[in-house]
Amino acid sequence: MRVDEIMTEDVATVGLDSSVAHCARVMLTRGAGSVVVSTDGGPAGIVTESDVLRAGVASDSPLSTIPTRAVMSHPIKWVRPDSTSRVAAQKMRDGRVKKLVVVDGAKMVGIVTATDIAFHISDVARGVGEMLELKSKWESDRRFR
Repeated sequence: MRVDEIMTEDVATVGLDSSVAHCARVMLTRGAGSVVVSTDGGPAGIVTESDVLRAGVASDSPLSTIPTRAVMSHPIKWVRPDSTSRVAAQKMRDGRVKKLVVVDGAKMVGIVTATDIAFHISDVARGVGEMLELKSKWESDRRFR
């Protein structure tokens, strides 16, 4: 399956000059596990829930005083929309990340997560199981011998 079939197109974003508190609010409001940090119309980095937690604990400061640029991961790890989910999973493993920004040329078109890939794999496995059950029924049905 291609990445553009399983990615989320409506990506939560924040500006480069935002605070970690703003990132956290956007994540909570959007129900997202990360926000992409944008500058000049393109992705500059990514902030995850884990980054927000680390920032709060490590700095012992209010999240509103911590700049996003101090905690964001950059450069971003990315994948093309026409890549397969297998290629995306390999990039995640190699980059030790759980999220990839989907980029078409210079434009961000979505985000794909390890969860998206896991759901895709479980759907495929369920489909294979159903096909095997059906095959077994057909083979045991005397009318088809």
